[in-house]
Parts: sequence; structure tokens; C-alpha cells
Amino acid sequence: MSNYYRLHPLVILKKSISWSLSLSLILILDILRNPNDKSNWLLSISIFGILIAIAVIFNTYRWLTFKYTINSTSLSVKSGIFLKREQIIPFSRIQSFHQETWFLFRPFKVVKLTVETASSGNKVESVILEVVPQSTYDLLERLRLGEKDSLNSDIKSLDQHSNSKSQYSVSLNDIIVFSLVDFDIISWILGLIAISYHFTGFINKYLDPFLNKVIARGLLIITSLIIIVAVFAILGSIIKNIFKYYKFKVYRESNHIVIERGFFTRTTLSIPIERVQAVRTKGSLLQVLLNIKTVELLLASGKKSENKEDTSDTTFFLFPIINNRLLSKKLAQILPEFAEIIAQTEPLRFPCPPHYFLFSRFCFLSLSLLIPLFFWNSNWNFFLGIAILLFTLLSVVHALWKTKSQAITQYKQELLVVKIVHFFTLTEYLCPLNKIQAVSISTTPFLYHQQLGHITFSLKTGEFTLQINLKYLSWSICENIKKSCAPKIKNYTLKK
Repeated sequence: MSNYYRLHPLVILKKSISWSLSLSLILILDILRNPNDKSNWLLSISIFGILIAIAVIFNTYRWLTFKYTINSTSLSVKSGIFLKREQIIPFSRIQSFHQETWFLFRPFKVVKLTVETASSGNKVESVILEVVPQSTYDLLERLRLGEKDSLNSDIKSLDQHSNSKSQYSVSLNDIIVFSLVDFDIISWILGLIAISYHFTGFINKYLDPFLNKVIARGLLIITSLIIIVAVFAILGSIIKNIFKYYKFKVYRESNHIVIERGFFTRTTLSIPIERVQAVRTKGSLLQVLLNIKTVELLLASGKKSENKEDTSDTTFFLFPIINNRLLSKKLAQILPEFAEIIAQTEPLRFPCPPHYFLFSRFCFLSLSLLIPLFFWNSNWNFFLGIAILLFTLLSVVHALWKTKSQAITQYKQELLVVKIVHFFTLTEYLCPLNKIQAVSISTTPFLYHQQLGHITFSLKTGEFTLQINLKYLSWSICENIKKSCAPKIKNYTLKK
């Protein structure tokens, strides 16, 4: 009979702290509702204490009734007293393991372990061992890789894995550069602006006179305020990325890609190669000028946990920031399957001639907004006109860059490389043909007479479908792409 083990007792502390943080927010809001009523304070704190006690009792019950055991072929999990449940997970059904280490628990060498299992349909089910010793993760990983003698081996000898296999790592300097060129800075600035709208009463009461004085003193002070907001946004982006990508490491282990990252919560993600739907490289205009890129993995559906952890993502950074000269070498180390196909195969390039007028024709519609300005007497006419002209100019530049960069290349009957521009970001997809769900060819009456059309490739990423669009290709090129990809892709739609 197998020996069953309980989770580490620290799970009671961890879950109780999590509950306490949620309940404390309710307590603070209740006290602020009537801060002068001391009897209300006492009642709220008493209820808070009772709820915390209930949380500790409930989490202790969960700890006592949750057990697991490991043998040479499977992982077994039992839970419950009155309603008992047992899950037996053969190692052949396990797709990957993910581990997370809370910074307070690092001295105790315990981790949170997520076991992803294959299931019917497109979803992947998971089992979570909330707090277990690090040795449990090491043992399960070796058993999954087929090392059956691991049960009798010394688990402590397994610590050599990640350090010796690190094939790509991110320095602190790389994280800072990534934060500066990442578009998250814009989201931070927009977030600061959005926060101000939630305090309109405060703004109307206190800030209006202040803003009038600022405007009266001149543009210099306004510019200084904008710079301060931008600096705070940049610092926020840098701090967020340091917490997320601290000591970021990637290495290949058998048929899995292992990613280690995180400051307060150290996360180890093990991603099966079969879950990789495509590799996406991205470079904003600034990144292109600096000759750096960001590389992402697009994945099939992963676990969906109640805690909404990172392992539920369907997009992971493989290389958050990497020099363009090192990209091919590092990608070959992590994904040698793609590198071998590209190196050993003569590429088949489909011509994508630029159509400058077709791509930019709708950009000039924004100029029609200038017409009402001639009939609207306002001091803002000049500034609005400049803004419309700048928007039109940016739209035209984006359209011209888009038509110039569009490209598609096929390697053998296995790999498709598609390059497009989307929102001033140069994006390149490396898609195995057997991962593409469908191809759609469409046209319009205007384009039909010119024998032009659009082609769309559909990829399944999680619960959503990613569409890659190539526009204004000649109809014969669309048909050639269809015929060339036909042995691997069966689902085609044709719209005229």
C-alpha cells in the first residue's frame, strides 16, 4: 500500500494570509464608511477576527484531508472526508510541471506545483499541489522524463539542472532597456490619466485654479509636469519588469522549454514543445532602430486556475529582449527543430509586391475632419488641425511601412514564415504548417477586377483564434500558397 503525504503545513499560513488580505480590504472600506463611529470599528474588527478564525479552521481542514502519493508510474491525489475524491494521473498523461516559490518560503525550500495533464478537447486540466518540498518537484520531473529509478535515488543531487543548462539569460541592464522600449510605458501613462478621472470632484474643487496658474506661468511648467508623469510611468514599468523577469533564464530540457523568472515569486514554467503553435518575433520602431527584438511563444490552451496565475497564459516571452545578431543562434539552441528546417531547406519565397495606394488610400479620409474646422470658431482650431495632419501623416507612414515589409516564405512542407507590420510593430511568425488551423482567401468586387485578394492564416492559441493577414496579393499568388500548403493544411475557405 502506498504511503500518502500531506502538503507542507505552511499551506495553512499561506492560504490564511491570502484570505486575510481579501477580508482586510472589506474591513477598511467598512471603517471608512463611518470613521467617527467607534462602536462600528469594534464590531467590524470583531467580525474580521471571527472570519480569520474560520479561515484558519477551514484551511486546516483542507490540509488534513488533502493527500498525495507518488509511485513509478503515476501521481495520486486524495481529498475530502464525507465526499471523497481521488485522482490518479499516469505520467504518460502529464504534459508539464510549473513551480512557483513565494519569497517568504524560499528558506524552507517549498514550492507551489502545478501539474498540467492532457484532456479531451482543446483545454488542458491541471492539479495544484499548493505547498510541497522542492524535492517533490525534482522527483516528479525525473519520473515524467522516464527515469524510473528516481524513487531510489538521492533527490538532493538533482540541483544541478537549471544552472548548467541555461542557454539564455536576461541581465538587469536588459530589463531596463526592455522597459524603456516596451509599449507598457504608454499603458502606465494612460493609467495615470484614467485615475484622475475617478476623482473628478477633487479635480474640480482643487486642481482647476492650480491649472489656470500653471497655464498663466507658461508652457515650461506644463512640460515639466508631463516629464514628471512620464518619469513615474517609466519607473513603474521598470519596477514591474524587474519583479517579473528578475534572473530570467531559458533552457531546453528534452522535449520541454523551461523558463525561470520572478523576484518575489520565483516561477519555473515547463512548456511542452507540442504546445507551441508558433514563434512570434516583435520589434517596435524604436526596437528596429536599436537592432533588438522580443520573441514570444504562442501556445495551445493551458491551465485556467482560480488564482489566475501566469501559467494560464497562452503567450510567453521566450526572449524578452535580444540583439538581432544573436537571435538565430539562441533560437537554434532552444528550438533546434525550426533551425534544422531553415538551414537544410531551400526557401520558397512568394512575391508580395508593394501596393502603396491600396494600403494608404483610407488614411486620407481623416483629412475630411478639417472641413468642419472652417465653420467652427474656436481658439483650438489651429491645434486640432495640426493634430489631424499629424495623425494622417503617421497613418500614411504606417501604411507604407506595412506594404513594404509584408512577406511570406515557406521552408519545405513544414514551416511557414510570415512577416507583417501591425501598429508600428514589425512582427514575424514562424508557424509549423501542421499547427495552422485554416486558411481563408477573400476579395472584394473592386479588387476582383484587379485580380487581387487577401489571405488569412488562423492559429489556435488558448480559447481564441489568432489571425495573420496578408493583404493585396495577386490572386495567382494566393492560389500558389494554397497549393503549396495543401498537404499539411486541410481547411480552406474561399470568399469572393
